[in-house]
Amino acid sequence: RNNHAFQTVSASRPVLQRNATTGAYYLAFDGVDDSLQSNNIDFTATDKVSLFTGVRRLSDAGVSTIAEFSANSSSNTNSFYLVGLSNRAVQFNRRGSGNSTTTSTQRFPAPAPLVISSVGDISGKVSKIRANSGGYAVNVGDQGTGNYGKYPLYIGRRGGVALPFNGHIYGLIGIGKLVSDSEIVNIEKELAKRVGVTLNV
Repeated sequence: RNNHAFQTVSASRPVLQRNATTGAYYLAFDGVDDSLQSNNIDFTATDKVSLFTGVRRLSDAGVSTIAEFSANSSSNTNSFYLVGLSNRAVQFNRRGSGNSTTTSTQRFPAPAPLVISSVGDISGKVSKIRANSGGYAVNVGDQGTGNYGKYPLYIGRRGGVALPFNGHIYGLIGIGKLVSDSEIVNIEKELAKRVGVTLNV
């Protein structure tokens, strides 16, 4: 509630378009200066997060920010990010007072459509990520302590200034809890219909 994403610079706004095959709308980010951000979102009551998105990466070049909670979660504690990598994997980083990163085992060359699920639990010392209902990559590394923070959510660029995303975002869902396996499957199915992915679920 009241966590709307915005962009005050008109030239940096992604363009709303429609998928001719699925009929779903998406935001097209140009890989240069397009991005959105929210006002501060309060995650301070929880140390758990479930993050889902449906995207199509149009380029494998470099690291591209899909979503990031805080301007730079590599340096800000109690934050997280979801990025695409140049090796065609996707990566989920989350941290309490410490830091831990999980990278998908699958590789998806652009312009493959992706439905990405990622889950982080600071006190449980576990996180996992998967794409297109494949096997989870799991990391049980120490993430430190504490709950998540109170930061803006940046979409399409780190802090609105770096690591731009070149591609389409069909939906982005962030929940401050660990969702059930059945909820994950239902969310993935809905995003898959929009992006145009056939899942083995």
